[in-house]
Amino acid sequence: MHQQYWVIGADYSDMQFNDVIEGISRVLGPYGDYRHATSVWREQAMATRYQATTRFTIVVNAQA
Repeated sequence: MHQQYWVIGADYSDMQFNDVIEGISRVLGPYGDYRHATSVWREQAMATRYQATTRFTIVVNAQA
């Protein structure tokens, strides 16, 4: 089973990170390995480091 990694980010309306601001989410990928996804995640996180309500994460899915 081949895994794919995605970097997903969004801007939230407050610091509790419960409500995503519509139209401002980002999906990057897929990437074939975790190392590449981590590199992209780090670039995105650093680019938005002064935006306190923006968050990125890495998700993985298995493709049959």
